[in-house]
Amino acid sequence: MNLPGLAAIRNASAAAPETDRHGHAAHETLAVAVDPSYWPRGLGLRVVIALSYFLLIPSGLLPMSRAWWLLSGGGLLAYSVIVFAAYLRRPDALWFHKTVSPCVDTLMVTLATIALGMPSYPLWIGYLLIISGQSAVQTTRYVVLFSLFSIAAYWSGIAVLELSGRADTSWQLATVVSIMLLFTAINSEVISTSNRRLQGMVLHASLTDPLTGLANRRRFREILDSHHSPDTRPLAVLMYDVDNFKRINEERGHVYADTVLVRICDELRAVLREADVVARYGGDELVVLAHVAAIEDAAALGERSLAHIRATAEVELSLGIAVYPLTAATLDDAVRSADDALGRAKRTGKARAVVAPARPAA
Repeated sequence: MNLPGLAAIRNASAAAPETDRHGHAAHETLAVAVDPSYWPRGLGLRVVIALSYFLLIPSGLLPMSRAWWLLSGGGLLAYSVIVFAAYLRRPDALWFHKTVSPCVDTLMVTLATIALGMPSYPLWIGYLLIISGQSAVQTTRYVVLFSLFSIAAYWSGIAVLELSGRADTSWQLATVVSIMLLFTAINSEVISTSNRRLQGMVLHASLTDPLTGLANRRRFREILDSHHSPDTRPLAVLMYDVDNFKRINEERGHVYADTVLVRICDELRAVLREADVVARYGGDELVVLAHVAAIEDAAALGERSLAHIRATAEVELSLGIAVYPLTAATLDDAVRSADDALGRAKRTGKARAVVAPARPAA
C-alpha cells in the first residue's frame, strides 16, 4: 500500500505552488470536488424550465412559433427524463451531466430563440449562464471551445430565422452577443482559477500543521480511515513526545519552544523514509506511520530516530511503538497501544522507547 501521506498533501493543488518553510510545495493539483446533489438539482431546474415553456405557450405573453417552442421545451423535458434514468442507474457518473448536459442546454436555448423569432431577445443570457457554470468544473481550453460552440449555435439559430424570413436580424447586436460569450468564457475562467487557488490554500491549511508543515491530526485520521489495502506488510505506529517541553516553554519562552519543535520535526523527517507518514498529533506529540517487516524493525527505527534527534536537535524524546497487526488487531488499536506505550516510557524515566507487547498467537 502506498500511504497517502505528506506527498499527497504537497501534491494536492497546482493552484497554490508556494512552498512552506521546509520547501514543500503547498499544492500541485486540486481535484474539484463536485457536490453529489449537483446532478439532481440540475435535473430539477431543467424540468422546471421545460414546464414553464408549456405554460408560456397558451398564455400569449410572447409571440412565438409553437412548433419550435414545443421542440425546445419537449426536447429539454425528454432529455431530463433520460438523464434522470441514467442518474438512477449510475449516480456517480457526474462526467455525463458535466459534459453532455451543457451542450443539450445550449441547443435548447437556440431552439427557444428560433421559436421566439427574435435573436435580440435576451434569451442569449442563457448561453452566458451555461458558460459560467462550465468554468467551475472544466478546463480553460474546454470552456473556450464551449463558448465557440455556443456562438456557433446562436448564429445557427439566426441563420434558420433568416432563411425562413421570420426575423430581421441586427447583425451588430449578434456580433456583440458573440463577443460577450467569448469574453464571459475567459473572465469566468479567471475567476474560477482564483477560486480553485483559494480552495487549494484552504485545503492545504485544513490538512497541514501551520507551525511544522507536517500533516495535522485531521489528515492523520483520514489516512487511518483510508487504510483498506490488501497490503499485508505490518504497519508501525510510533508516537513521540518531547521530554520536559513544558519546562522549555516556561524557561525559554514559546518562540524558542516553537523553534525546538520545528527542528525536531525537520530531523525526524530526515531520518525517516520518503514513504513514511509524519504528523503532528497535538501539542508536542508527533506520530509516524511506517511499513516494517517485524516488531524488531519498528523498534530499531524508533531507537535510530531518538538517537538522531538527540545528536542533532539536542533534545530528548520519549517514544511508544505499536505494530499492526502484530501488537494490535486494528490500526485504531495500534494508535491506542502506541499511546499507552508512550505513557509507560514517560513514567519509567523518559528518553526511551517502549514497544507494545505482541498479540498472543492464535
